Amino acid sequence: MANIAIKNTTEASCQSLPLFQELESRLDQVQKRAFQLFETRGRELGHAFDDWVHAERDILGWPAAELAEIDGRFQLEMTLPGFDEKQVEVAATPSEIVVHAEIKEERKPEAHVLWTEFGPNNVYRRFSLPEPIDVSQAKATLDHGLLKIIAAKAPAPEAKPVPLTGA
Repeated sequence: MANIAIKNTTEASCQSLPLFQELESRLDQVQKRAFQLFETRGRELGHAFDDWVHAERDILGWPAAELAEIDGRFQLEMTLPGFDEKQVEVAATPSEIVVHAEIKEERKPEAHVLWTEFGPNNVYRRFSLPEPIDVSQAKATLDHGLLKIIAAKAPAPEAKPVPLTGA
């Protein structure tokens, strides 16, 4: 089991991370792809959600994932078969977890290849969390193609009395 470093950031500083900038670029590509699907269908209305989901899978990749709450912590599991820990990047903000996994190298065939599906593999997933997490407590591991991220919920803010002044 390999540990994965998590880039912890606040909501305000997350846009400066290259991971978030690349994700924003990818979401623009998803929007363009969804529009292409709409146009290919003859601009028929009523399929916007299906077009968007199809475009996300085309552009971002879409490995299986599950988010669970266990003992006051969130546990996110995501399949990443074929990836090793050096190819996986995880970022956490108080409200979301972003995963990017990329295999850049292409296979060099030793024989005359008639067709192949091997090549670069690039996956982005963004997971919104139902409650804030303590990003400093988040941990990630990759074991036999299964990425597991465990993040403790952020403590609830303390109520502070507000003094009243008379007029």
